Amino acid sequence: MEPIAQSSFLNSDVVFTVTPGINSMTIHNRINLSVPSACMTVIMFILAIDVTAINAQEFRWPEEPENLQVLPDDIKGAKLGSVMREFATSLGVRCDHCHVGEGAGLTKFDFESDEKVTKRKARLMLKMVAALNQQFLPELAEIGDVSSPSVEVSCMTCHRKQTRPLMLQDILASRLEADGIDAAEEEYRQLREDYYGGFSYDFSSGALTGFGERLGNEGDFESAIRFISLEIEMNGESAGVYYTLGGIQVSAGLDLDAIESYSRGMEMAPDDWKPFFKSELDRLTNE
Repeated sequence: MEPIAQSSFLNSDVVFTVTPGINSMTIHNRINLSVPSACMTVIMFILAIDVTAINAQEFRWPEEPENLQVLPDDIKGAKLGSVMREFATSLGVRCDHCHVGEGAGLTKFDFESDEKVTKRKARLMLKMVAALNQQFLPELAEIGDVSSPSVEVSCMTCHRKQTRPLMLQDILASRLEADGIDAAEEEYRQLREDYYGGFSYDFSSGALTGFGERLGNEGDFESAIRFISLEIEMNGESAGVYYTLGGIQVSAGLDLDAIESYSRGMEMAPDDWKPFFKSELDRLTNE
């Protein structure tokens, strides 16, 4: 095919071609060796165009979309595209999560198809969101004590850029049950590395302490102590984490370890907390 652009710079020519619909670029250089390398670097940087963007420009959101079953009939064109992008952002996905097609060439997607189960589920979840916003939240407002600004539920409210809106503790519990404590700890470390700084999962201080307490209440003292120790490693020491750890150690029959935890916690505790630690220590040392 014919090149779509040609650039001449000093004593060099750079010709590049882009094939529509294909994420590929062919660049032909006819370079005079007298051209400084820095100049060529500038040329190649300028020509590092985003071919995906070229493909996307070929696609236009329809002004008369078909097979709309939940979305309003009057939604069209750019507004429809905005809604689709909001869905994709909220779940951290691309178009092919719900629609039949693949790649960046949206012209080849069958957006009307209902083949994918994810699209059919999305319709049901849109109805659920509408019910929350249009029925239940207004009923809460009628009861009174309405906060400002008003609350409105969206896909992002629950999904937080994840396809399945699971809480961190639920993911860890599932991994712990399936593959054991080492795998669950590794899962936490990997999620923290991948998502820390965002809001998909709660890595703040106290999250692992709460999970450890939950495990302790279920009688899994080894895992509980392991995750609270991981809390201390990741988020630092606090009086609260040592108080929880001491309670779990007592339940596990590890009184000496509990004394150590309560003692450390009392050193860090504010004055109005110290009596709680002292009470536990007195009980353990007098038994």
